[in-house]
Amino acid sequence: MNVRLDHLAAVVVTALGMLLLVRAALGGGVDHVTVRVDNRTGLGLEVDAVDAAGAVQGLGTARARVVTSIDEVPDQGRTWTFVAAYGGQEVFRQTLAREDLARGGWTVLVPASTTSDLERAGFR
Repeated sequence: MNVRLDHLAAVVVTALGMLLLVRAALGGGVDHVTVRVDNRTGLGLEVDAVDAAGAVQGLGTARARVVTSIDEVPDQGRTWTFVAAYGGQEVFRQTLAREDLARGGWTVLVPASTTSDLERAGFR
């Protein structure tokens, strides 16, 4: 009797695994994208993506005056909100429609003027 149950359990686990693989191959899983942050400020910024429900996905640090690529960002849905902070202080927030973000090559631009006051105050 135990051999039959073990065999049945193995078949069920194998079938579930195959279904998950097929679903992932057909796009049924969470989509991921590569997001680029064009940080034109003179300060490195901590960047987050916030979805419509308010869940925060930390994207990491966007170095100063370069385009930083962040791989494997889970799709945030129809609208994406990007928040950049320096020293825990929010300095930039932008909400974009997914279509606009895709049309722009999945790049969000943080203007140089975003941290002008901080830079004038001597932050580096």
